[in-house]
Amino acid sequence: MAMEGSIYQRKDGRWVAQYRDARGKIRYLYRKTKTEAKKALREALKDRDDNFVPADKMTVGMYLDEWMDERRQTVSHRTWRVQDSIIRCRIKPHSGSQKLCKLSGRDVTKLYRRLLSDGLSASTVGHTHVILKQALRDAVRDKYIRTNPLDDVTPPKQQRREKDVLTPDQVNHLLETVRGDRFEGIYVLGATCGLRIGEILALRFDDLDLERGTIRVERSLHNGECSPPKTPSSRRTLTLPQRALEALVRLTSASDGQIPVRHQHRQSR
Repeated sequence: MAMEGSIYQRKDGRWVAQYRDARGKIRYLYRKTKTEAKKALREALKDRDDNFVPADKMTVGMYLDEWMDERRQTVSHRTWRVQDSIIRCRIKPHSGSQKLCKLSGRDVTKLYRRLLSDGLSASTVGHTHVILKQALRDAVRDKYIRTNPLDDVTPPKQQRREKDVLTPDQVNHLLETVRGDRFEGIYVLGATCGLRIGEILALRFDDLDLERGTIRVERSLHNGECSPPKTPSSRRTLTLPQRALEALVRLTSASDGQIPVRHQHRQSR
């Protein structure tokens, strides 16, 4: 039968809890009192029986690097790049060197205050909160930590602001002003079809059917790379409003059959 552990006092007065871990290696836990040593031994034996992997040497930065490596296979390339940027630029510079097992809700709250003082919006910090909470939730699942310190942390409250929307007269004035501009197609498709800028910049000539008056949206441009939309509903075929159709007919005729807003983009893997 495997040794369940023992407790003894050193000559210097400290108490030692000794036990064997799941691999049979003898471990020592040092505490000031016998009571603390007994408690530490009970927790260590429970962790061993539950196959808990202590993260006493793993930093927050090391764990997040490992977590992001695993996510390469589970999220889109675009999502991975966004999350990797947030971790590198917002989390690791302030909390990357901290021990994962000692990260507390108080530490994370301080991180959020620091990000806000650096000029980031509450919405941006909230996005950081979502990613960090998900990462630490997986750390609990993988038995690196016992509980998620973010379970009791509330992200900064976001202020809802009314968006400025152009009136119909302003839209008409805008489209008249950009008529003949090399980027007219961008303005026309954005104003009349509600396409996102990334969707417009990812359009190809064969996405446009001038005879039927339709345009297919099948990809989006982000950070110089084209990738499929996040959701199936974002991949769609739209009927062009008359104004947009007339503008695109005129623009393609003037550019030898090419949509002026189109550029060559590298396809994502």
